[in-house]
Order: sequence, then structure tokens, then C-alpha cells
Amino acid sequence: MRITRHFSLVLISAMILTGCSSSSTVVDDRPVVEVVGPTSWSEVESVDVNVFPDQAPRSDEDILHDVPEALMSSTADDGRIMEISGYRIQIFSSIDRAETATAEEQARNWLDSMNEVRRDTLGLAGPVEIYNLYRQPYYRVRVGDFEKRTDATLVAGEIRRLFPGSLVVPDLIRVFR
Repeated sequence: MRITRHFSLVLISAMILTGCSSSSTVVDDRPVVEVVGPTSWSEVESVDVNVFPDQAPRSDEDILHDVPEALMSSTADDGRIMEISGYRIQIFSSIDRAETATAEEQARNWLDSMNEVRRDTLGLAGPVEIYNLYRQPYYRVRVGDFEKRTDATLVAGEIRRLFPGSLVVPDLIRVFR
């Protein structure tokens, strides 16, 4: 019974397949039509610009707008204070707050006593910040904001005359960009 069902299924499938097939081959005898378009749009289109009454704007005219000049000249970010990794010169460290205040005062006096030429030689053009930091249990006095260690080392050599224990330390510094 199982063989008969299987045989009849194969027989029906063969009959369907042979009934759907044709003995002749399928060939399209129609002629091939090739459509050839223009090689450039100027062959099929033409535009008469005199039909349009509006003229293009003159390029030498000033354009009035509400945009601030800082944005127009791409200087909006200039002068912005940023904190980046850099170096400072630590000139003093103590647990005594009064000693730290004295060291900070001496550092300010040293900076104020320098003439402009000497400051430029050391790369200290502009205001030089002096920081009084506290990280338990020490008060620390640090000078400057240096992006490069070599710049901080140059100034540290000069500061060591007044503060022999000065050293260059990595720190987050404030810069104007």
C-alpha cells in the first residue's frame, strides 16, 4: 500500500511535468529595436535667458545680516578659557598655611620685580598666575600655566634661585584659545 501510494505520486508528478513542457524551443523572432537618445542635452533643449526678467545678484554688493561679526570671521572660540593637561612649577609645600602665604607673596614680588625683557626671555609674556592649592594635609604654591615641559623647566631654573626646592609638576592648566 505504501509502495502503491508512492508510485502513484511519482506517476502524477511525471504526468504534470510532461504536460507543461513543450517539444519546441522558444525563440523570439521579433526584430531588436535600439533606441538612441541625444548625446547631449543641448541637442534637444534650448533655454532663452531673455525670457526670465530677474537678473543674477551682483557679487560686489554687501549683504546685510544679523550674524555677529565673531561668527562671520570664525573667531567665536577665540579667547575661550580651556583646561588642558600641562605643567606648573611647584615652589613651596607645607602644612602651615601662614608659611604658604609668605611663599606666595615672595613669588608675586619676584614676578613683579622682573623687567619686560627678562619676562619675554623666559616665555612669561602676559599675566602669570600663582596658585595656592590645598590637598590634605599640604598647602602648595604653584606658578604658571605651561603647555610644554621645556618651557616650565626654563622658568624653574630661574625660580630655583629664590625657591631651591622648586620642581616642575604635571597639572591641569588654563589656557586661552
